[in-house]
Amino acid sequence: MLQALSRSLHPLLPQLELAVCASLTCRGFRNTRALTTAAKDDESFQGAGPAPPGTTSPGSSIAASTGPSEQSAYQQPSYAGTPKLVVFGGRGFVGSAICKEALKTGLHVVSISPAGTPPIGREAWTQDVEWCRGNALEPRTYQDILHGSLAAISCIGAFGSQAQMLKINGTANSVAIATAKAAEVPRFVYISGHIPNIPGLELVAQGYVHGKRQAEEELFRSYPEAGVALRPWVIYGDRAVTSAVTLPLGMMLGPVEYLIKQIPNARTLAGLPIIGAGFIPPVHVDQVAKAAVAAATDPTIPAGVIDNWRIAEWR
Repeated sequence: MLQALSRSLHPLLPQLELAVCASLTCRGFRNTRALTTAAKDDESFQGAGPAPPGTTSPGSSIAASTGPSEQSAYQQPSYAGTPKLVVFGGRGFVGSAICKEALKTGLHVVSISPAGTPPIGREAWTQDVEWCRGNALEPRTYQDILHGSLAAISCIGAFGSQAQMLKINGTANSVAIATAKAAEVPRFVYISGHIPNIPGLELVAQGYVHGKRQAEEELFRSYPEAGVALRPWVIYGDRAVTSAVTLPLGMMLGPVEYLIKQIPNARTLAGLPIIGAGFIPPVHVDQVAKAAVAAATDPTIPAGVIDNWRIAEWR
């Protein structure tokens, strides 16, 4: 009897699986169907599985994969023509600031992260963001969300082992960029990083340096006329550690930024080996957010690099 019941249910398993997927929701701003892939780390996409079929090894061109039949169950909501901005890693420190800034411009903001949840603190503005689950290394978990977007911004990044840093900073971003291009997203902004002139840094942190470089190469290959890389140095701001504890990094780094800006030739001195890093001003996370949203939405901003010095001047 049990064997007969098993045989009768077997053909229904695919339909049951799709029903379960469709019952998941993107959280926040309107109730939509969501994605099905989870991972361990929300901001950096660590714990993500191997690159999907159709992608290539780090350093080479990444081709977006539609994957097998495990497409995301996302359904595009109707917002009466409101432009949509997709933010990869939107629940992290930089990503959440970008989501908050984008809302001020009237955009419909969608964050993609493995957890698909708002950042720690759950401020009021988080209710206006659509929080979706997706793995940057697996295009099938988010490619449907990208369709119809005005632009996409990636804040994916991580520190760790050399292999980890190359995978997250390099491969994950490269896959996201190529997938956005395949989904015909017009513009893409990547939050990269400034690499100071410190001899040996590339050897000690080669996964980080090479990963950032790989992602930028994919950005300018896929978006030669509409790709913008931001290269901030140290980013500061009030950073929530738990729902009750916030690190006021601005109290220390804000005065440092001010003092460095008072040095007339600081930018020239910043190019010096080793000591030059001390002449690079830290930037507030809100400045990074403003620059990123502007680069994503303003077609008059040319493709290329916005360096730390230009970010520091953003208001």
